[in-house]
Amino acid sequence: MSDRPLSVRSRARRRDYHGRGMRGPTLPRTLPAWKTRSETFDALLAGELAFYRRLYPEKLDSIDYGVLEVPESEPAPWETSAPLSRFIPASHHGGDGGRVIFYRRPIIHSARGENLAEFIHTIVVEQLAAILDCDPQSIPDRHS
Repeated sequence: MSDRPLSVRSRARRRDYHGRGMRGPTLPRTLPAWKTRSETFDALLAGELAFYRRLYPEKLDSIDYGVLEVPESEPAPWETSAPLSRFIPASHHGGDGGRVIFYRRPIIHSARGENLAEFIHTIVVEQLAAILDCDPQSIPDRHS
């Protein structure tokens, strides 16, 4: 065992090796690459939801929205693969409105090769159509 105190070891991290200066981030925090994939996904989804909540405030303000990494359970028998999102009506969970859950990893995996923003837009429109009980084609496009 060494008789040196632990504080000697912590000084080594602050040492300026080879006179090049202290290590720091390689990107400024203002660049988009600074954000993690999760933060980028959340920002895209929040932008989509904010647009449609301003468009349909009376119907969408009572809806809860959430993001999970992956579904908590196996796909339902009628689902052919992992779900990308789910709408749970108020009658099933006891809330005022309903609940929409988006699954980050299945969405990102399914969007491979496509524009993630457009793919998220498609999923949000499908869920809004289920909430509003209308055809997805009747919901205005945010990007036009």
